[in-house]
Amino acid sequence: MGFTIFPRIAKNRSNAAAAVAPATQSAAKGGAAALANLGTSKDDPANDHHDSGSLQPNALSIEVDEDGGLGPSLENAALMFAHGNPSAATAALTHALDTQERKLPLVWMCLFDLLARGGDRTMYDELALKFVVQFERSAPSWDELVGAPGTAVRSGTALAKKARSLFRGDLSDPVYPALVALKEAAKQKLAPTQRIEIEINDLDTVSDDCGLLFAGALAALRRKGVFVAFRGLDGAVHRLGSPLTAGDAVHKGQWYLVLELLQWSGYSEKFEDRAVDFAVTFELSPPSWEPLSAQQRSIVVDAAKADGSSDDTSALDQIRWMGELKGPADPCLKTITVDAVTTNPVIIDMKQVQRVDFICGGAIANAFMRLMGQAIDVQVVGVSPIIQALLMLTGAPAALFVKARS
Repeated sequence: MGFTIFPRIAKNRSNAAAAVAPATQSAAKGGAAALANLGTSKDDPANDHHDSGSLQPNALSIEVDEDGGLGPSLENAALMFAHGNPSAATAALTHALDTQERKLPLVWMCLFDLLARGGDRTMYDELALKFVVQFERSAPSWDELVGAPGTAVRSGTALAKKARSLFRGDLSDPVYPALVALKEAAKQKLAPTQRIEIEINDLDTVSDDCGLLFAGALAALRRKGVFVAFRGLDGAVHRLGSPLTAGDAVHKGQWYLVLELLQWSGYSEKFEDRAVDFAVTFELSPPSWEPLSAQQRSIVVDAAKADGSSDDTSALDQIRWMGELKGPADPCLKTITVDAVTTNPVIIDMKQVQRVDFICGGAIANAFMRLMGQAIDVQVVGVSPIIQALLMLTGAPAALFVKARS
């Protein structure tokens, strides 16, 4: 990692660690009131917006120059979205534009975020004109937001998707977000040119359930002709395969995953040897060898070359979260414990995060504070504005959020 600068926390957030608990209690009360006031209005114009559902937010390329202060409407909006009510969040932010909160750029950025998620281009364009008058600078472009992975778009609009999944350590949770996302991708009708990037350079072991799920998803993608670029493929085959011994009938899921990774590696002789060992060990027929297409093989080879020749790992050594982060024990929290992190700074990529609920947001903020208390820098990239507002509300300093690199 090439970063050594510890992020400075704004003065009015310097006591954020001590304020996490009271801020959480206050936010919970505000959330209840906001739900009562905003969530039940039949005449609420924001109810016409589409629910975000499982949509993933944009990879934020908007600069949010906040000093850490949140107004009441913005706090309520963050809570409403965290509770899964984007319509109420939109209503709260629309109301904020009629108050002194209109001076806060983050209010506008959150509203742009929600409108892009809901595909409301008309209201978005109207807001963009008001933004120019208010701040005398250009608003974020619609194409910039809807062209990012996972943002809602109107029917018929094509997006160039580039999914990325990170697997590391001991994979034992069948609902680990990256694994769930990979399984869902394997079920979809993907175009042959769809490309998915999978990082397994730090994957050490897999449980039986996770190994079977992981291998099954990869096999389905392979047969559909999907392009998969692995980082650390050969190393993962060696690490995962080393503990597997013919005649020792354990780690069946890991056996299946190793056989599937060998399919992607193109090592037919190693595959056949391992397949024989598998049959002897478990008295089951092993998977059959199925060569990759020429295009798939080219993608794997190119990724391996880039993996071996890259000198700049700053963009790769990141913790990537995805999906919806929920509750006090979400798997994402295991990746940011003091014992789990291996780099300084810890860079957390949240481009593929759909939503963070209030409880998990508080747990994340507390985890950030613990890392910083151990002199470990934290940088969060790619977070959407509305999720950033929620994390700031639960105690995460504004200085941690940096502009995502494209």
